[in-house]
Amino acid sequence: MLRRVLSRIKRTLYPFYFNLKCVNKERVRGLKMSPLYADGMILQCNKPLRIQGQACSGEWVTVRIAGHMQQTCCRSDGRWEVVLEAILPGGPFRMEVSTPKKQLVYKDVYAGEVWLCSGQSNMVVTMRNYLPENRDPNNRVPYRYFSLYPFAPTYPGKWAWGVNRCINRYRYISYTGWRECRSPFLGDLSAIAYYYGEELSSRLGIPVGLIVNPVGGTAEYCWIERHILQQEFPEILSNWYENSRVTEWMKERAIENIGKSIPEQEQLHPYHPGYCYEVCIRPIKGYPIRGCIWFAGESSAQLNDSVQFERLQELLIRSWRTDWGECFPFNYVQLHGMNYENAFGKGTKYYYSEIREAQRKLLKKIPYVGMAVSYDLSVEDNPHFKNRRPMGERLARLALHYTYGQKDIVPCGPQPREAWLHENLIRIKFDFASGLQTSDGASVQTIKVAGADGKFYPADGRIEEEQLLVACPEVQSPCRVHYAFDAYPCKANLVNGNGLPAAAFEIEITQ
Repeated sequence: MLRRVLSRIKRTLYPFYFNLKCVNKERVRGLKMSPLYADGMILQCNKPLRIQGQACSGEWVTVRIAGHMQQTCCRSDGRWEVVLEAILPGGPFRMEVSTPKKQLVYKDVYAGEVWLCSGQSNMVVTMRNYLPENRDPNNRVPYRYFSLYPFAPTYPGKWAWGVNRCINRYRYISYTGWRECRSPFLGDLSAIAYYYGEELSSRLGIPVGLIVNPVGGTAEYCWIERHILQQEFPEILSNWYENSRVTEWMKERAIENIGKSIPEQEQLHPYHPGYCYEVCIRPIKGYPIRGCIWFAGESSAQLNDSVQFERLQELLIRSWRTDWGECFPFNYVQLHGMNYENAFGKGTKYYYSEIREAQRKLLKKIPYVGMAVSYDLSVEDNPHFKNRRPMGERLARLALHYTYGQKDIVPCGPQPREAWLHENLIRIKFDFASGLQTSDGASVQTIKVAGADGKFYPADGRIEEEQLLVACPEVQSPCRVHYAFDAYPCKANLVNGNGLPAAAFEIEITQ
């Protein structure tokens, strides 16, 4: 009888004991910072410097760097934040973060421009894998990166049981620490990120830091916090392995990695909704950055649902900006192309063109975003193109023009502004169309026109006064026109005077 009573009391009081135990752990944990705070780090310059961390509730925290000092009292949840005056580019500095019980000292710290480089496999691809030149940069200022990389990439094959256990505990990511973007570390760095940062470093002449955290094969919902998905897109959360909103190959790869015998509710995978957010974004959110570059969309291209992609991409951008507490620049790559039937066999269908158009539409919906074109770099039978330098440089153009105010740098290729019918010809006006021409001197290729029935017919195009004039006798009352709208638009040849390719697009025609 006494034993039953004691057991009942234990069951009743255990939740309170557990919560108290967690609180005590929080209190004794002491001063702690994000792993990004380390020797050799690059801190964001030229704007108020927000530093965040953890400590014991009620403790006073002091932050010192470059002659600036700020104090704050740690909140009851164990979190604290200080905002210091903007630091000018330069260094090296010594940064101190201290409480009455503990002091953290960081050496060789520089102030410069910090960018987050994220996405899926085309951002993962390293200098070692694709670039024979693999050379050290010529810059004379610190140029460094901090990489968060999976210890078990999502390649084909079954993972060991120990890998699955670590993934379930959200221990999927390892850290490099801050490294110089030069030998012997250069081969491990994302090639696009490297060329992006090299261009910024060369043009700006100040320190540049890259935070690199892509995960191959992931979709947009993997990078959005789960509770936000529950509020804004709950349909992606239900029965993931049977969900029609999830790309089939992602389900297959997840099953292959974790093993078919493991139920979904017992085993997590990086492709599950919100997982990459927990392991790749949460540990670094709040670290001061200037902005983000993003390359993804391939995993969504198998679904014939560009509306879903557009909705999730917008949600990702807005939620990350909320996490950082600022509307930072977000520049992304318009999806490249591929002959998917040659790569994966007959009957395979990818909706590359629809995803590209959804990406272009985001330019009008979200402030402070930019888009770099990649279809001209595509490889026919491989989703990973080899020439990475142009992609990094095109993303850098966006930042240099819009973020750093270098208006002499053209940010991108021609972007369609409007299309209208005039004297039986469709006229299309572009932004950034100075010197509009074709890359090969031939007539404009890959133009098609549709009427009210939605059926597209090949059309002829010529350039006149930096406008594109399109004729299509098969369509008497044209309603829409598109360009480079094939899955593999290898013949698209419209460029501006800087040789930058026009965006793939589909727009309505006004009468």
